[in-house]
Amino acid sequence: MSNETRNDVTSVWKNQALGTVEISLEHMQNRAHKLQKRILWRNAGEYMAGVVVVAAFSYYVWLFPTPVVRLGCALVIAGTLFVAYNLHNRGSARDVPADMARRTCVEFHREELVRQRNLVSSVWSWYLLPFVPGLVVFLFGLYRWTMQQPNASAHAAEVARAYWVTAAGMAFVFGGVAVLNSWAAGKIQREIDGLDAAKDIL
Repeated sequence: MSNETRNDVTSVWKNQALGTVEISLEHMQNRAHKLQKRILWRNAGEYMAGVVVVAAFSYYVWLFPTPVVRLGCALVIAGTLFVAYNLHNRGSARDVPADMARRTCVEFHREELVRQRNLVSSVWSWYLLPFVPGLVVFLFGLYRWTMQQPNASAHAAEVARAYWVTAAGMAFVFGGVAVLNSWAAGKIQREIDGLDAAKDIL
């Protein structure tokens, strides 16, 4: 193959490669708005779940008149409020400015992706762990309260097994949440990597 032909082929390949990663301003604005909507819907769902948890454990405070159970309920409620605060403080969606250039829009979108990646990759520290003390104390107090009921000692083994199964189920759910968020963090990172590759031609 001659040098001229080789240069022509190389030129065509480069032009095709650039064409596949070209990013328009409208495209980036659409992606930024879609991310903003996903964050808003996710946070709204989390806030609603938090309201349900607070309401349920507030009811349990009234339902179970034992100090240990009530302490567990209070810790769960405190953990829920801590999670809601962190979600609002670290994971709220920022408004997409309307007057951005293409490169600025890419940078803004990348910053939002980094924020969300950091949020979901650290889910153990701010989302799951705050619930652990309250749930442990609540289940322990509930077990003690159950064993104080009439004829409970005759079914001690069954009661203990039921609570261990409940605790194992909670641990399984926590592990599943951690795995899903780790997968989400990896997905966001791949999108960040794609933007980094595209920024070189902007």
